[in-house]
Amino acid sequence: MLKRDIHDDKPEHEIRVDAVGIGWIPLPPIVKGRIILNPMVKVLVDLPFNKRGAHLSRSYRAVKSISGQDLFERPEALAERLLELHDYSRRAVVVLRAEGLLIEGDDYRRFKAFKKIVYERGSGSLRRVVGYGFTTTNACPCALHTSLQLLGKPFTHIQRVLVEVYVKSRGSFPVEEEEFIAELSEVVQPSLKGFLNRINEVDFIRRLVEKPMFVEDIVREVAYWLKTRLSGLGGVGVVKAISLESIHEYNAEAVLKINL
Repeated sequence: MLKRDIHDDKPEHEIRVDAVGIGWIPLPPIVKGRIILNPMVKVLVDLPFNKRGAHLSRSYRAVKSISGQDLFERPEALAERLLELHDYSRRAVVVLRAEGLLIEGDDYRRFKAFKKIVYERGSGSLRRVVGYGFTTTNACPCALHTSLQLLGKPFTHIQRVLVEVYVKSRGSFPVEEEEFIAELSEVVQPSLKGFLNRINEVDFIRRLVEKPMFVEDIVREVAYWLKTRLSGLGGVGVVKAISLESIHEYNAEAVLKINL
């Protein structure tokens, strides 16, 4: 038995540390209906001014004490466990991110998921962030409009667009994850699928040309849907879109924040 724990020594400079922890720890794959997730987790706690180091092995034990699916669905349970094991800490932070697949018959759509919870001893959840991202495709309305005026023919360039949505609130997320992701991926142009045959390709391009969008149009469209879908939730929604320009050396980006 060790006579002294070096973590309990007084530090040379007695200053509180806001966050110390471990990450990214891979969790077992999660299957929920049509969703397959490969999540990872990062956990943090604060450290008082008079303690030299946090017991990071306790953080690892906390992660391993909860099943991957329970952890992803209720990160506050892990935050509570962290504060049980780190009895000197006042605040715990749990951050989850995952690569995901939304299965559609024999095909799929890719997406990314993000969750973060800030939990304080005695107060419970202080802040919760839930986020999802997907890749779609878009046609440039400016080039299309200009070519029609100058040449009488619809020429334009097409690029991939990364769309991210974050919901910041104190309450729990009120919508089933599978339902939300499926709807979100169809708000603007459909998110990319694993396979398109020739007929699907033509139909896909037709839809792009019939509804070309600026990156500003995309964030407005998604924000309008988000506000309607989560009406009354409270908190803030953030929509971000990055257009990976195909003929320019720069990318186009737009961000929009709304109250929910």
